[in-house]
Amino acid sequence: MSFENEVAAVRRAVRELARRADHGLLRRYALWHPVGQRRTPYRRFRKALGRFLRAIRVRPTQPAEPWRPTLNHAPGSAKARAFVIWAVGADRATLRRQCTAFAARLAATPGWIPVLITDVADFRFFSRLGWLVEFVPEIGPNAAAYRERKLAHLAWLYRDLPVVPGSAGLPDAPALEELLR
Repeated sequence: MSFENEVAAVRRAVRELARRADHGLLRRYALWHPVGQRRTPYRRFRKALGRFLRAIRVRPTQPAEPWRPTLNHAPGSAKARAFVIWAVGADRATLRRQCTAFAARLAATPGWIPVLITDVADFRFFSRLGWLVEFVPEIGPNAAAYRERKLAHLAWLYRDLPVVPGSAGLPDAPALEELLR
């Protein structure tokens, strides 16, 4: 299979997973308020008062902020764009090689922040990379529905980002700018 076909197959599979996402679950764990919810004057006043009290530091809680793919301890600019590395089903040694190659390619191509979706539990290695990692565990045959549901949720969550397979980090892959268009 050519590399372009592999990228197309991964993107097609992720789009299909995103279409099968459980919308009840998505609404329950959404980071934003649902669109179309009626905002009464009382609600608008309470929100404005809460923002004011937080601004003058009388109310200690911080409002929920939109999700950002950057991490506090990882290098990157505020204008950096995220992309997804879909590495579900890779073995540990191969994934380490791919991630090391990706890190070298990203050092030469600043402005991109990877989000790694994997089923490999190698958190010490991933934390050294400074990437956001979404872990999809292989629990067992009785929990296959959980795994599919989580994969569909992650595919929907990152549906607007470019998706590349884990093999895109290897040296024989095309340039990163070509893949992330």
